Amino acid sequence: MTRELIRDILTPEQAADYLQVNRETVYRYIREGKLVASRLGRAYRIPRRSLNLLLWATRTRKDLNLRAYTGEQITEFIQADKLDEEAQDIASRFLKATAPGVAPRSELVNQKSSHP
Repeated sequence: MTRELIRDILTPEQAADYLQVNRETVYRYIREGKLVASRLGRAYRIPRRSLNLLLWATRTRKDLNLRAYTGEQITEFIQADKLDEEAQDIASRFLKATAPGVAPRSELVNQKSSHP
C-alpha cells in the first residue's frame, strides 16, 4: 500500500493492496462470506477490521488465541497504570525541561559556569 492515510473503510482495490492479493480474490472472499463488506449501490466498502479478522482467521498457528478483556478488567489496568503523586511530579518536571524552546539543563549549567 502506498504511503497514504490509513483508512478504516476501504474499497476492494485498497483491500487487495492491503492484503497483497488480486482484486478478484477480494471479491471472491466477499462472495464466499470470508470477508464482511457493505454494498453501497454498486460498490463494496470493507472495514479494515474485517480484513484483520480474515488474516487472523486464516493464520497458520491456530494455537494462538486473542485475549478478550472485560470493561472492568480494562478499568483495572488503567487504574494500575496511573502515576502516583511523586511519579507525576517527576514526569511534569521532565516534560517542562524537554519542552520545545527550553534549553536542556546541561546547557544552562555550562552557561552559568562560563560566566565570571
